[in-house]
Amino acid sequence: MPNPSSRSFAIVAVLLAGACASNASGSGDYGVSAVQFQDYVVPDGMTLIDRYHESYSGEAAGWRFGHFEYVGQTQLQDACSHLLQRMPQHMWRLASDESADDSQRAMKFERGRYCADYKFERKDGVTYMVVDYRTQIEAR
Repeated sequence: MPNPSSRSFAIVAVLLAGACASNASGSGDYGVSAVQFQDYVVPDGMTLIDRYHESYSGEAAGWRFGHFEYVGQTQLQDACSHLLQRMPQHMWRLASDESADDSQRAMKFERGRYCADYKFERKDGVTYMVVDYRTQIEAR
């Protein structure tokens, strides 16, 4: 019986291979995709950063992973308030909410086997947001 870490590695390898194969259409984008999933929330005023493949995602057979980087003029507190209001409308549950200081905040949402980690930083008059979206592997 395979151990959980080897099974996790195999799943990630299949997802990466599928992501590259599904988007390698000769369009010149080198097989990297940053398709945003429709079931998580992006606060108004935040723009996806994808010029140099900072953001990427993949989905295969119900398994999802994504790393999305955003930037915008939205105030950090306003962006977080928006998430707290809108994520439950998409059936997400707040699992944790931590703030080191007024310029940083981390929020984790869970829905079924999916997890969305939001990290915010306010620096030089701009808000940066990183969303790490993934399928959680159940421990057996």
